[in-house]
Amino acid sequence: MKRYLVFAPPYKEIRGGAIVLHKLCHLLNTLGAKAEIFPLFENHEINRLNVWQTLPQFVRRSVRWSIKPFPTNPHLNTPVKRSIRSYRDKDDWIAVYPEVTFGNPLGAKHVVRWLLHNPGFHKGTFYFGPDELHYKFNSAIQDFHYPGSVLSSHHLEVIHYPLEFYNLDGVVEARKGTAYCLRKGRHKKLQHSADDAILIDGKSHREVSAIFKRVERFISYDTYTAYSRFASLCGCDSIVIPDEGVTLDQWYANPQDRYGVSYGFDSIEEARATRSQMREQILAQEEKSVANVRAFISETQNMFAKA
Repeated sequence: MKRYLVFAPPYKEIRGGAIVLHKLCHLLNTLGAKAEIFPLFENHEINRLNVWQTLPQFVRRSVRWSIKPFPTNPHLNTPVKRSIRSYRDKDDWIAVYPEVTFGNPLGAKHVVRWLLHNPGFHKGTFYFGPDELHYKFNSAIQDFHYPGSVLSSHHLEVIHYPLEFYNLDGVVEARKGTAYCLRKGRHKKLQHSADDAILIDGKSHREVSAIFKRVERFISYDTYTAYSRFASLCGCDSIVIPDEGVTLDQWYANPQDRYGVSYGFDSIEEARATRSQMREQILAQEEKSVANVRAFISETQNMFAKA
C-alpha cells in the first residue's frame, strides 16, 4: 500500500482547513493506511523578473519554517515528517495538497488535490498539474475540471466537531445580544450594529462556546465557516450573510447541509426547526467521514497503482 504525505499547516483550532487536513491524516492512520503530515510552506512562481524580490523573502521564510515549532492536536494520530529523504522512491507515496498549494512542491509522482474551497478563491490564482486526482470537499465546491487530471465523483468531506464545547450545557435562560465573525467575509458591509456585538474571530473554542450560550443570535459574514453550525448547536439563531449573486441552492445544493443555519435573515424559523436534525446529522457525518476516507484510500490506491 502506498503511503500518504499530507501537506498541512500547523494545527490551529480556529482554522478549518488545518483541522480537516490533520483529521484526514488521523483517519488514514486509524483505517490502517500509513500517513504523515509534512509542514506546509509557502511556495511561489519565480522568474527572472521577480527573482530578486522573491528570493530574500523565500530564504527568510524557509529558515523560519525549519526552526519553528509545528503544533499538532495531541488527540489525533498525526506524525510529522520534516524531510522526504525516506520518500526517495516516488512510486511508494501519494502527496495530498490543499487547493491553495502552488504546484507540486514535494515533487510527488502521485498527487491528490483536495478542493477545500473553489480554486483561486483565496489567492486569485492557482497552479495545478496533469495526472492529478481532485476531490471536492462537499457540494458547496463548484465542479472543477483541470486538463489531464481527474475529478473524483466522491466527495472527501471530513468533519471534526469539538462537541465537548458546542452543546446545550450551561446555556442561559434569557439570551441577549449578538455575536459575529468576519473571517473570509471581512470585505462585506456589516448588516448589524457592531457597537455592542461580540466579534469572535481569534477566540478559543472555550471562549466562543461561552459566548454562543448567552447571545441571542450569531451572524457570520463568512459563508462556509463551521462556526455557523457551532452557534446553532449552542441554541442561538445562526445567520449567514449571503455572498453577492449566490442563491440559496448555489450556497448549498443539498438542503440537509443547510440545517440549523439561516441564509440571510428570512429563514430563521426554518433554521430553528431543523436545529435538532442538524445535531443528528453531525453525529452521522462523523461516521460518514470515516466511510469517505475509506473510499478515498480505495480509490487512490487503485488509481495510482496503475501509474
